[in-house]
Order: sequence, then C-alpha cells, then structure tokens
Amino acid sequence: MTTDTVDEEPRSSTFLTGLAFLTGEDPNAGSFLLVVGLVTCLFIAAFQFLLQAPVSNLLTAFVLVIAVISFLMGAILDILGYFDTPMDGD
Repeated sequence: MTTDTVDEEPRSSTFLTGLAFLTGEDPNAGSFLLVVGLVTCLFIAAFQFLLQAPVSNLLTAFVLVIAVISFLMGAILDILGYFDTPMDGD
C-alpha cells in the first residue's frame, strides 16, 4: 500500500503573525527586550521626578509589574520561536 505525500508549507500561528505590529517587520528578541527596558526606565524616571512620593511609588511599582509581564511575554515568544521565524516575503 502506498501513502500519498503532500508537500505542505509550514503554517505559522495566527497569534504570532498578529504580533508584527509590536516587534516590527524583522523581529529580534534583543531589540524587543531593549525597548521594554528603555520604556520602563523612562516611565520610572518621569514618575519619580514629576510626582509626589506616595503616587510616584505606586505608579513605579505598577510600571515594574508591567515590565516583568512584558519580559515574560518576550521569553514566551522566544520559546515559541517567533523571533527566529523569517517573515513572509523574504
């Protein structure tokens, strides 16, 4: 008995292709994490210099929580191979 083989192109996940607006045309884990770190530093500096102590401390803690979530999202995307996948049209 013979089996028919079909040459299928590997399908990329719809979720991963939908993230192109966050990472740009050529995704790179280093640039993603660098942008998250720089934005985190910018918000922390702005909150610490422009607001009073109780409010600035609360907003700084919130920014740090969001930064940790963003770093985890970057790690998950890296594990899923998103940053190693060439985009269509290359």
